[in-house]
Amino acid sequence: MVSLARTPSLLSLSAEKESELKPLDSPSAEIVTIPQLAATLSSNVPPGDSAVPVSDDIFSSRCPIPLRYKLCALCTILFSSTGVIFCEKTLSPLKSTLKKQLHINNAQYGAISSASNLVNTILPILGGIGMDYWGATYAAILSSVFIFVGALVSACAGNTNHYGMLVGGRILMGFGSTVIESARNKLYAHWFQGSYLAFIFALDIAWGRVVVVISESSSVPMSEINGWWGWALWIPAITTALDLALCCLYWLYERSVPREYRPTLGQDDKGREGWSKKRFSWATVLQLPMFFWIVCLTQVPQSAIIGVYSSNLADIQTRTRGTSTLAAGYNSSVQSIIPIVMTPLVGMFFDKVGWRMVFVSLSAILHILTFSLMGFTTINALCPIIISSFGFTSDVITLVASIPVLVGDDALLGTAFGVWKAFLNTNSIVLDVVAGAVQDGTPDQSYSRVLYILIGIAALQVLWGPIYDYLDGKWLGHSLRFPEQKRVQLRFQVRSGELEQLSYPGWTVRPKVTWGTLAFLAGYIVVAWVLYIVYSLGK
Repeated sequence: MVSLARTPSLLSLSAEKESELKPLDSPSAEIVTIPQLAATLSSNVPPGDSAVPVSDDIFSSRCPIPLRYKLCALCTILFSSTGVIFCEKTLSPLKSTLKKQLHINNAQYGAISSASNLVNTILPILGGIGMDYWGATYAAILSSVFIFVGALVSACAGNTNHYGMLVGGRILMGFGSTVIESARNKLYAHWFQGSYLAFIFALDIAWGRVVVVISESSSVPMSEINGWWGWALWIPAITTALDLALCCLYWLYERSVPREYRPTLGQDDKGREGWSKKRFSWATVLQLPMFFWIVCLTQVPQSAIIGVYSSNLADIQTRTRGTSTLAAGYNSSVQSIIPIVMTPLVGMFFDKVGWRMVFVSLSAILHILTFSLMGFTTINALCPIIISSFGFTSDVITLVASIPVLVGDDALLGTAFGVWKAFLNTNSIVLDVVAGAVQDGTPDQSYSRVLYILIGIAALQVLWGPIYDYLDGKWLGHSLRFPEQKRVQLRFQVRSGELEQLSYPGWTVRPKVTWGTLAFLAGYIVVAWVLYIVYSLGK
């Protein structure tokens, strides 16, 4: 842990150190590395000086982590969610099969597709606070256990044709599916902060796309093995055991590396002077800054349009173009091919160039074009699918890579990702169920009204891009425009007192904004649960 004393003697850096931390707008400004920043700060703490603790936010380790340790950690973390992604994404091409075998309607299918999100309207927040205290590794292992057990329960629905069992299994999977994602992101932030963090986030998303391609293209063939559709549930369920094995392997690996390279746990710092904020407490949520809450609030329900469109894509092709179920499944998998290559490139762009918020509007424009071509023309389905793949390339990574910038404190990243996932999952439940209900109420159960809703939401997202960029300049000194090392240096200068904290209000806590957003989230979660219960039980 690094300590800062709020005294003139500490905040007055020596001339030698000042030369290392030139103003960001200076022509000769030099970007320094995370270890250099940490060394600069720690070397200026006078012996015996009274200090106020500051979390190791922008420099999570005082010494540089060797590349070999990073790569070993990356391999185990990256592949630790392969099974759960494979298990979750097999359902989309099977919509018509599930409706036939389980005798359900469109709204009930929406309940299945969003079932794992139900508990994740609240759980990610608790899980995020827990992983900030006990560590992301233990959170990942526990999550993998829930995923494995839930996948087995849902697979049993293939033997019984029982709708409730499938939903119950998916809900049980939900106890782990979102928390493990937040755990991976927090671990990435530890190992790669200040270097290629956005690229690593993008690589994680790209690998997820690879798994999606495999799952969507293989789900229908799996459902035809020996003429029994249940194999499409059992084979993915078995793969979730690999997730649990990889999480345990990472735990063993983390225990084997030198202690100075391991992620810091909140409980390890509990006894240190002034570190009482690391006690396990819901109050951790109240430490998240203003701009982060505003972005979460304004992404209602923008973040759910991709999930609704993707989960219905195969069925849209069947209804609008008469495509066979097998061909529609293959076509849908094409949507994830281009992001496999392009998403890491976008992440690298953020790390080396910046300008994150431009991609918010760009992705939304591509979504509008995709929805329009797919729903209201007879053009070959592959055309809008390929266009949508470019939109998906930058849509998810843009906001995920922006969260560490918005929060500005590694010690709060688990909680921040948990809150973010709570919003995402609530959005998904509401829009999934609403879309299914709207389709059920549309003549011939077409997707026209659903697509109108998605286009309207995407149009609003186009406007948020320039609004976020304006607020970024006003509140964060355009940190979201900066490349990774430059934005880290700016945050360091603000926390060290070299730059005035009040000039960057986006990183400050505003109780009215925090409590107002939390109140909205609580009401929104209630709405999601009511909609889910009503439509999942209805016939």
